[in-house]
Amino acid sequence: MRSSVVQGIQHLKQADEFINDFIRQAPNTRGSVIFSMYSKKIRWILTDILTFPYFTDEVRVGIKKEIESDAFGVEAIHDKIPLLSPDQRAMLEELVGDMLDGKTIEIKIKSKE
Repeated sequence: MRSSVVQGIQHLKQADEFINDFIRQAPNTRGSVIFSMYSKKIRWILTDILTFPYFTDEVRVGIKKEIESDAFGVEAIHDKIPLLSPDQRAMLEELVGDMLDGKTIEIKIKSKE
């Protein structure tokens, strides 16, 4: 269920980014005026989510961080995963699992020299 909320926020943010891209590309058009209204509504939804009275402060902080994050970050990661070798994907899956379990991760990067 938590994943669905996070994805919903990401999709709202992505929709707002696409809408604002249209507004930048076609300023002073009827479409620009209409999409400006839609953008305001999306931003209202994202702000209103934070005022839900049954959320704890911890949940609000998590939602706020998600709202402030890169709308396309997850997609960028997803696009790169197939480029990894099977062994690298297995390591990444384990790493992500450890991160979700709250473990501290320390990464040392070695160059191929």
